[in-house]
Amino acid sequence: MSSTQNEKCKGKHFTWSKHMSHMLLEILAEEALKGSKPSSTFKVEPFVKVATEISQKFNVQCEPKHVDNHLKTVKKEWGIITKLKNKSDFGWDDCLKMITVSKDVYDEEVKV
Repeated sequence: MSSTQNEKCKGKHFTWSKHMSHMLLEILAEEALKGSKPSSTFKVEPFVKVATEISQKFNVQCEPKHVDNHLKTVKKEWGIITKLKNKSDFGWDDCLKMITVSKDVYDEEVKV
C-alpha cells in the first residue's frame, strides 16, 4: 500500500466546534480586509494562520487543508440558508440565528 493510501486509511477526521468555526470566520474576515483575498479565494497564508491559531488555542492538530475544507462546508451551508431565507413563507430569527417556518410549509418543503 502506498503512503498516500495509508494516510487515507488512518481516518484523520478533524471535528470543528462552534468556537473554532467562529474563530475561522473572524480571522478570515480580518485577512480579507487586509487584502489577503485578492479574488474569490484566499491566499495560502490566511489558512496557515487560522490553522496555527486554532491549534494553539484549542490544543488540537489543525492543518491548513482542514481550514480550506471547512470553509467550503461553511460556504455550502450558507448557500442553502440563503436559498431558504429567500423563499416565501420562510423567515430568519436574528436572535437565534436560524430559519423560521411553519410546520405546514416545512412539511411541504421536505416532500419536494
